[in-house]
Amino acid sequence: MTAVDAAAEVGELDAAVAEQAGELVERLFGHTIATLEMATIWLGTRLGLYDALAAPGTAAEVAQRSGVLERYVREWLEQQAIAGLVSVVEPATDPDARTFGLSAPQRLVLADASSPFSGGSLALLSGGCGAALPHVLEAWRAGTGMSFGAYGDDVREGQGLFNKGDYDERLVQDWLPALPEVDALLSRDGARALDVGCGVGWSTIALAGARAGLSAVGVDLDEASVMDARANAVDAGLADRARFEVAASDADHGTSAYDVAFFFESLHDMAHPIEALTAVRRALRPDGRVVVMDERAEEEFAPDGSPLERLLGACSVLHCLPVGLAEPGSAGTGAMFRPSTMRAYAEAAGFSEVRTAPIEHDFMRFYVLVP
Repeated sequence: MTAVDAAAEVGELDAAVAEQAGELVERLFGHTIATLEMATIWLGTRLGLYDALAAPGTAAEVAQRSGVLERYVREWLEQQAIAGLVSVVEPATDPDARTFGLSAPQRLVLADASSPFSGGSLALLSGGCGAALPHVLEAWRAGTGMSFGAYGDDVREGQGLFNKGDYDERLVQDWLPALPEVDALLSRDGARALDVGCGVGWSTIALAGARAGLSAVGVDLDEASVMDARANAVDAGLADRARFEVAASDADHGTSAYDVAFFFESLHDMAHPIEALTAVRRALRPDGRVVVMDERAEEEFAPDGSPLERLLGACSVLHCLPVGLAEPGSAGTGAMFRPSTMRAYAEAAGFSEVRTAPIEHDFMRFYVLVP
């Protein structure tokens, strides 16, 4: 190979590297737009601006309904329309005469917290993780963790809303019928369910409302979550059958006998998941079962992953792993909760069998654990 040939080869390599670098910069540019637009959705959610668009309105009308300065509202409405998040109902050259509203899909995603398509929870979670970044940075530097409560109101409320539509519309109607042995246990007289890591209580409340004779106990380490859960149970008219307690540790579930224990997207966040599973196994009645709903991570690690794998990886770095490292001796599971991890934890906790449940879900995988 001559010096000229070598130089040409190096030049081709440099061109290829430059092209790939350009593609990566374009990707980061897209991420920047998405991040900033998510922040504007967070603003709209927290300020009630989407609610104020229940009926179409001008900037002045939306400002009056929401109590936000009109100049801010006009800028936000125009930005939302540019982003395709809000619709222009009546175009006008005069910005004061322009009317904005929500299409049916936009309403389902942005203005209906009970909708299965609700996206407000994503904005709250993103905003909460963003606000907590300085504390996450310090935890990483110090090699420590962060409690769930340290992430603040946005993450607590966003986490609660993220699965609420499923709990309201699918838990009793679809998931329990897909688990006939679990459904039968919950249907017998005096049945008792335990919801470990219940958060703000929507899953516990759905369980308590599933059967007339069923009572459900939700436990969580986060006191603010338990306070919200109790209030939510009162609002749902189920405070007599959905009870909530602040747990002292992952293994604090009382001594009562339960027919079924549930971990709804909580096990991977626990500092001591094996201890939690062991305590639950001991709290079950002899024929009891444990149901775990947790992240649908791939079977094995691989680079250039799917959108879901990318989401789980980012959530783990910013939230789930710091929460999972919050206590001495933490397992540090993180959101990349692969089936092999579930099987290993269950075996260490004394369960004889782990079955993957036949429930289809875009984000979650379901397991039934047999003592």
